[in-house]
Amino acid sequence: MKDFRQFLRISYSLSKTRAIKKNPMMNNPQLLIISRKGSRAFTNVNEIAGMATKLGYYVKVVEPDDNTMSESAEMMNSCDVVVGVHGAGLTNMVFLPDNAVVVQVIPLALDWSAKIYYEEPTKEMNLRYLQYKIKKEESSLIGRYSPDHVVFTTPWSFKWDEFRSIYMQNQNVTVDLRRFRPTLVKALELLHD
Repeated sequence: MKDFRQFLRISYSLSKTRAIKKNPMMNNPQLLIISRKGSRAFTNVNEIAGMATKLGYYVKVVEPDDNTMSESAEMMNSCDVVVGVHGAGLTNMVFLPDNAVVVQVIPLALDWSAKIYYEEPTKEMNLRYLQYKIKKEESSLIGRYSPDHVVFTTPWSFKWDEFRSIYMQNQNVTVDLRRFRPTLVKALELLHD
């Protein structure tokens, strides 16, 4: 995987090979928030960006569909930390510099795919990984189903088409800033290591 990432850096003329080390004499680390439209979107992206700025990040918010592959590669390569909801363009983490931090926000019922598709590959890519698992109160599903509904208690009981419709196509995330803050602080600490 490391050779493949090096191949991509050369192919896309990406210059940044290593994430910034947190140092008071250097620029603020760059944090990219991937803000997708439709499903599995952040509903409070501006608040997340504001909190990250207060923590000392230089924040960029992008929608993955608005860029060409070259633009996405360059943007991702310029960052030290990337934050996205599961499936929101996080595959572009292949363009991140070494030791960058991937923060995956995991919606309800998507733990397995989050681990397989994003957490596991970071180990082979010399990236740091953090996850933030939402609670049902942070899911838009709470507005459609009662807290004790099977959607929250046994999500694996649905057939694939129903599961995909509920959890992947019709779920958005309102991050609890108080709960999420320590994750962004930890990302800063990882950059310092």
